[in-house]
Amino acid sequence: MTHFFEQNMTLRPLLAAARKAVAVCVVAIAMVAAGLLTAVPAHADDTLTVDTTTVAARYQYHFLNAVAQLAAGRRDTARVMLARCRDIMPDAAETYFYLAKCYSPESDDSMRVAMIEKAAALQPDNVTYKEALLPIRLDNNDVAAAASLAEDIVRASPDRTDMLQLLLSIYQYQKDNERSLQTLDRIAVQEGDNERITMTKLQIYNAMGDERRARKALDALVANHPLDLDYRIMRGNWYLGLGKKREALADYRAVLKEEPENENAMLSIMDYYRAEGLDSLADNERERLLISPKTSQETKIFLLKTYIRASEQATTDSTQVLQLFRRILQQPQPDTSIKEILLAYMQQKNMPRDTMKTVLVSILDDSPENVQARTTLILMANENKDYAEMIRLAKPALQYNPDEWAFSYLLATAYYMDGQEKECINVLEKAADNVDEDKDKQLAVQIYGLLGDALHTVGRNADSYKAYDNCLRIDGTQNPVLNNYAYYLSEDGGDLDRAASMSLKTIKAEPNNSTYLDTYAWILYLQGRYEEARIYIDMAVKNLNPDEDNTTITDHQKSIYLKLGEPLPGKTEGKE
Repeated sequence: MTHFFEQNMTLRPLLAAARKAVAVCVVAIAMVAAGLLTAVPAHADDTLTVDTTTVAARYQYHFLNAVAQLAAGRRDTARVMLARCRDIMPDAAETYFYLAKCYSPESDDSMRVAMIEKAAALQPDNVTYKEALLPIRLDNNDVAAAASLAEDIVRASPDRTDMLQLLLSIYQYQKDNERSLQTLDRIAVQEGDNERITMTKLQIYNAMGDERRARKALDALVANHPLDLDYRIMRGNWYLGLGKKREALADYRAVLKEEPENENAMLSIMDYYRAEGLDSLADNERERLLISPKTSQETKIFLLKTYIRASEQATTDSTQVLQLFRRILQQPQPDTSIKEILLAYMQQKNMPRDTMKTVLVSILDDSPENVQARTTLILMANENKDYAEMIRLAKPALQYNPDEWAFSYLLATAYYMDGQEKECINVLEKAADNVDEDKDKQLAVQIYGLLGDALHTVGRNADSYKAYDNCLRIDGTQNPVLNNYAYYLSEDGGDLDRAASMSLKTIKAEPNNSTYLDTYAWILYLQGRYEEARIYIDMAVKNLNPDEDNTTITDHQKSIYLKLGEPLPGKTEGKE
């Protein structure tokens, strides 16, 4: 069974007051009136002293001391004293009620509940005990018992609207519509009739299918709140749901006469036209909504996405969609969301890059901090090898998006490709000091890898190797870094065995990569392993990309074959 609170989460706040209503003074006053206690001041830190010559006096002595100890937070001491009270007067309900307070709901809840149950059983008319029982009954999903307790409390205190609200929640949970309506009337007696009560009644009437009372409630809302046009729209929607189209249209038009750009009325009448098959009229309302500055951006986005989905299903010409976007964007926009939807649509349709670039530039003009737009433009510039444009776009990002270290990497890449190694290094060293290696692992790898390349280019070989080491510390499978590190080690007269080990990893991972094969062949050559070098250099040449500059690889092949004293493949001795 689903727990009650999973169905009615609103009950817990309502019960907070009931849980707190201990009513210490109520119990004490009742006992004084009954002659069981004399009024004795309670001191939290001192044991009380009273006359103990009679049973009542002995009870009074232990009970008041227990209350004082409980107030001081000494629950264990209070429990001992209350146990003595129970021995003296086994049927004193207040003893059990206070004993319940000595037990923790977390560790001793069963005992706490048992004590409350006992107190309520001994004094069934006590409202305080009933309130204490309420959350227990609800926790046990005993909704009927909880309702009975709440009704008892309201009978004793008719102005308890908190209990009435709880009763309403219970009756709605039980789908007891008539009792729910009766309870709403009882709340109205205390609070006065209001919109919230009327709206709740309307929901119940609709659930009951009681058209007469639902209409009466709606008419009352419209009449009592003539300036709130949403109620008239609500009534129109209700009419439309019942198939009473003429009445619905009358309400919509009445609203639009007063407010021609009322968003909710325009949406409702658009739905009306669509349901009637009047698509052209519905489309007109949609466009009015999309162009109107009074329409919320949320609604515009919803309408656009709905329209695009429908156009895709109907195979509508994309030109029509773009024209609609154009008309919308002629109006001032509060943000870039419409342009972003347009961009997504253009990407979906594989439209020309230049056309999309125009939209991206517009987005960036409106929102310089837009990460996606700026990143896309930078990548477009990179595809075109326009490194100056990359730099122009990436530099402002360090100001607008200082924590987006990916922009630092992109800017550094542009500097490096443009031959500005020092600027590249400056950017990367700052990024390397700040990037979170755990959060942005891949980015950190890229930063360290490029930093290693740039440092080696300017002759800072030792620093270059440290950067490569940092990269491989994070991810030892970075083939480009392994290759470059291995090649530079071999060229710089470094540890050839280590270089060979790193290079071998790359060709195992990518056995047809001509660059990796060339690096390994050259390391073997430097190690004097010429026959092995020939095998790998021939494989490198075989896998060459004819569109790339392969001078280094072919030169290495010549050197290896020269060392072996053999002609190049396809050449005769003494001829090139």
